Amino acid sequence: MAATTFYAHTMPGVEDIAWLEIRERLPYARFVDKLFAKEKNGIVLFQYDGPIRPLLSLRATEDLFLVALSFDKITRGWKDLYQLTHLIAQKPEFRQAVDQLMQFQRENKQSGPPTYRIVRRVYGRYEYSPKDLERAIEKGIKARYPHWQLVEDNHARVEIWVNILGSRLICGLRLTDHTMSRRFKMARQIKTTIRPSVAAAMIHLTEPDENDVFLDPMCGSGTLLMERRMAGACRQLLGGALTPTHAHYANLNVLQMRKERPSSFTMFNLDGKTLPFADESINKVATNLPSGKYDMLARLYPAFFAEVARVLQPNGRAVILCSEYDLLKEVLRQQPRLTTLTGYSITTKKQWGRIYIIHRD
Repeated sequence: MAATTFYAHTMPGVEDIAWLEIRERLPYARFVDKLFAKEKNGIVLFQYDGPIRPLLSLRATEDLFLVALSFDKITRGWKDLYQLTHLIAQKPEFRQAVDQLMQFQRENKQSGPPTYRIVRRVYGRYEYSPKDLERAIEKGIKARYPHWQLVEDNHARVEIWVNILGSRLICGLRLTDHTMSRRFKMARQIKTTIRPSVAAAMIHLTEPDENDVFLDPMCGSGTLLMERRMAGACRQLLGGALTPTHAHYANLNVLQMRKERPSSFTMFNLDGKTLPFADESINKVATNLPSGKYDMLARLYPAFFAEVARVLQPNGRAVILCSEYDLLKEVLRQQPRLTTLTGYSITTKKQWGRIYIIHRD
């Protein structure tokens, strides 16, 4: 089977972590490129010659696409649109991508009338408008598939996404729906809930193992705990929340997954400054630290990281999402047993933060 080119949408900044997961889950996948769509998405292009179905198990990814067209050096002028119309109408690669999508839909018992939807995203300055781009795509589709009907809603059988990023154009056919990025049904969401794909990226960086004693001491709605459960068995799963109400709903959210990934799970009501666990009793920690008033954080962070240094086992690992870079670095300098291995700058809900991997010596 010839290799097919795919691309994955991630939250901005998660591209490198998503590729680590792709490489681990799909050993024969080959990296092609990494792009950045402003503050909308990261994009990872890769080639893969296996069945499509395993791609849907990726966790650090928001959406997946078959690449139908791609070219590197567009002119930024009207010539781009004439070329795009011609390629959609005539190029074999576009038809092959459509045929693959249709076959995948049939295998998954998806059917429906031949409807399509166009999503265009343009970053940069061009002679033409986004609406002109959309008309050029529509013209090419009408020439090749005259019976297809253009619709405006999210229920089209074929979604054609065209990204123009500077001098780069990528046209993809969407393989996934909203359930990939919004995968959990929550009993209740806490305001600080992080996106499941970001939580999955953090869990991947913890290097999950079946012998893990895993802790999220500030678990919010429990998203990190749920993603840890999806990552495989662990010896013990521990969560903490600031108030009894938060602890109750996080507990409900995690317990609903008991049949999927059974493990020993306990929820605690705690404030992050004092952890009710024995010295060196935990080997993995992952959490999203709160943001807010500096005075409050300046009291929380030193106490929290002192407790992390105490409860983590030697060679234990903490993966921390934080938006207070300077404060975190200052606090970690006071903890000689904790070493920052690396970090990834990401954005969620228009707020930049950084995922740190911290090692306990």
